[in-house]
Parts: sequence; C-alpha cells; structure tokens
Amino acid sequence: MNILITGSKGFIGRNLVELFSQNKYTVLSPLKDELNLAKSDDVDKYFKNNRIEAIIHSATTSMDGKSYSPETCENNLRMFFNLQKHASPSIKMINLGSGSEYARSYWYKKMPEEYFGEHIPEDSHSYSKYLISKYIRDTDNENLICFRMFGIFGKYEDYRYKFISNAIVKSLLGMPIVINQNVIYDYLYITDLYKIIEYFINHKTKNRIFNITPTESIDLVTIADIIKKISGNNIEIQVLNEGIGVEYSGDNKKFLSEINGFQFTSYEAAIADLYKYYKKIENNLDIDAIKQDLFLNYSKELHKKYFIK
Repeated sequence: MNILITGSKGFIGRNLVELFSQNKYTVLSPLKDELNLAKSDDVDKYFKNNRIEAIIHSATTSMDGKSYSPETCENNLRMFFNLQKHASPSIKMINLGSGSEYARSYWYKKMPEEYFGEHIPEDSHSYSKYLISKYIRDTDNENLICFRMFGIFGKYEDYRYKFISNAIVKSLLGMPIVINQNVIYDYLYITDLYKIIEYFINHKTKNRIFNITPTESIDLVTIADIIKKISGNNIEIQVLNEGIGVEYSGDNKKFLSEINGFQFTSYEAAIADLYKYYKKIENNLDIDAIKQDLFLNYSKELHKKYFIK
C-alpha cells in the first residue's frame, strides 16, 4: 500500500514515516519544498504523478516559539481541503485532530465525542482543527476519518516543552522535576497511535470521528515517580501549586467499539522505552535549554491564561 504521510518533519509524522516504512508499506513523505500543501495546484499535480492509496494528515502550521502566526487557521484549512478532495472510495484519509477542539477553557473529565460543538476554541490552531472536524462530521464521505488525540508522547518530540520527555531528560541530568500543578492527562504512546492508524487504514469503521485515548488516565506526579524509579536516581520532585488542575481526557468508548480488545502499552513500559531512547542520545541533548526550564515557564503561562478564575 502506498501511503502519503504529511508533516514528516514533525514529532508525529516523523515517527509514523519510520514505523510504516519498517513494515509492508511504501511511504511518500514530501517536504514542503517538494509539495506545498497550501497550494491546490501543487497537491493536484502530486496526486496525478503518484499512486496514493491512503493519506495520513499530520501536518500543521509550525509554531513561532510557543505561539502561532496569524495565518495559522487559513493555512491549516487550505492544507486539509487541498488533500480531502482526493479522499475517495479508493483513497482513505485520516486527519489527526486534537482534544483542544473541545475548547481548552471548558475541558472536563473524559469528554465524549458528543461534547464537540458545545464551545468554540479561542486560539487559531484549535479553531482550525475544530472547523476540520466539523466538516468531516457533516460531510457524507465514509473515507474521511478524524482522530482527536489528547496527550501523546514518544521519541523525536520537543523535550524542551513536552512533559514526559522533559522529565526524563531532567532525571538523566540529575535535575529536579518541577511541576507547576499536578494535572491528569490521557497520554498515548506513539507506537500505539501507529497500530491504531494501521488498523483503521485497512478496515471499514462504523463511525468516523474518534477520541484516540488510552482507557487509563495518569497524573504528572505519578509520571515523575515512574521516571524516578526507572532512572534509579534520587531526584527531587517538586509541585509548586496545590490541588489538581483541569483534567485533559477523553471518553474512548467509540474507538474501543471499533477495535475490541485493543491493548494499550502500559505507562510504565512506554516510559521505560522512551527513557532508553534518551539514554542513548544523552550526549546530544541541549542542556542549556533544559536548565532554562522552558517547559515550566510555558506551564505557568497556560495556567494563568486558562485556569485561574
């Protein structure tokens, strides 16, 4: 099967290209200078010149630091719609969405797919994801599928800002793991996402929009404790604010109804696997960036913006 994977330079896309290529798939993963997804004619030409049997759309407008450009919404919409018109009975398209479509200010525990549309996201990135999901929901095309993902982790992610990788790197450096406030997440390991996408590419489904989340949620302090145990280092774990922050989790019953009995990788096994990866590249880590603690500063900003009433 020939699969077009967009966003191959990003964390998710890079992993998917690697994992699909290791199996029985022919992967097409053009870079932006080879295929500008925002240009309709370029996309049409690419499909004309290449045999494509499935599309995995993970590309999105890149952030400038930790903020998005004013063109983010338009660019994301153009990329999606330029691709979706090629989804047909012979070409299935899986769009990778986000739990942020439920509007960050209104998150609650284990949000179901039916909660979608109750609130409109404020930021341009989440708003574009929302509009794309709404189109997929309302259009009559069984080959258009949307995955709403919440927390996701694995190798190649930006360890300066992503909690699990950030905490692993700190443990390797003997630094304390500092948490602004404990929060509960649905963290999905990247290899599980690959297995799920592979199944959906090769099977018809009853539904088309899914929360792709593990059944068991986990809080940041528990993650830090797992990392501390795996590392064997007596690192300090600090929590700056009391209580539990707003939970970021989704109901996964629809997904499990499609893949009955799917076994998620345990948090302990996934974190141990990721720890081995960072141990191998320890000498190449940007230690100065970790010492600046960009993740903690970003967490404080989000906390002030959305969750202090």
